[in-house]
Amino acid sequence: MEPEPSVSAADGYDASACTDGNCEIAVSKPVTVRLQGPGGPATLSVTEVGPNKIEYTVKSGNGQSKGGASGPGQGCITALRENGSGNSCGGLSGTRPSAQPDAVVIQATTGTDGTALLHIVSP
Repeated sequence: MEPEPSVSAADGYDASACTDGNCEIAVSKPVTVRLQGPGGPATLSVTEVGPNKIEYTVKSGNGQSKGGASGPGQGCITALRENGSGNSCGGLSGTRPSAQPDAVVIQATTGTDGTALLHIVSP
């Protein structure tokens, strides 16, 4: 059984809640999330999670994007579009991603106890 996350996530640890492109989950270990991207199926692979650290890779079609952050309240946002993706990393404490037209937005935020928060938002 998973330990209770120190962060509140609407969908708990349930990565399958993300298949429709909208979820909020807590992750405390590497996990693979399959979701529907703008150009078809996409995969979000969290490769490392630790205290104040998260690293992940997003694959969609022939494209791949990597993100990673370390430090309290740090994180990355990846906007996944049909013709590519873009990353932005920095301070994200307490923020939530906004939906963008024709894009799936993925936000990964570090947690002090090694539990990171993933938000995925579709238009």
